[in-house]
Amino acid sequence: MSEKVKYRDKPAIWRAADDFRDSAELRGHHIPPIDVIYIAEVILKLDIIPIENLFADQKIDAALLPDLSGFYTDEDAYMAWERGSPWIERRLRFSFAHELGHFVLHREEIAANEFRSVQEFKQWATAPSNYTNAEIQANEFAGRFLVPRELLVREYDQQTSQLGNAEPHWREIEGMREFIAKKIAPRFGVNHQVIATRFDHEDIWPAE
Repeated sequence: MSEKVKYRDKPAIWRAADDFRDSAELRGHHIPPIDVIYIAEVILKLDIIPIENLFADQKIDAALLPDLSGFYTDEDAYMAWERGSPWIERRLRFSFAHELGHFVLHREEIAANEFRSVQEFKQWATAPSNYTNAEIQANEFAGRFLVPRELLVREYDQQTSQLGNAEPHWREIEGMREFIAKKIAPRFGVNHQVIATRFDHEDIWPAE
């Protein structure tokens, strides 16, 4: 396992996420909330393999197969998505987008390492290597892919347009950042923590 994760700064990851979301093959399926399972299974023709107790045993909802042919996913979470469980859907949407981040960003490194098991891949992906860490890159990809900046700014402006007239220092009110994130999150089908992270990383409302 000698091939390491290549360094990619945030702008490079953002470009990859935007290009993938706006690609011709995803046309019609790129508008949030994005159906990541449909993209993986139908558009990319990846195998989706439900595994019993995957989350309980390994604390993950999904995992890219080492040969890049598909994803393992937690069986209960997958069935809950099919039943339309909002909480599970939000969680699984980010998990699948994270694995799509590995698929898009790291396929060359993964193929070069010829991993023999998911565990080998997981050890490689989670090995600390500062900002070149595969997990950090995949998380950043997922956030940007699911929450396009232009649409996020539009939603932010809509939510905050009237607050300035009522209270000039509204951004300083305790809990307001989380409140706005919670108001915006349903538009993208993600948890509010994802929106708060985008506020920070996109320099819309950086955390202090």
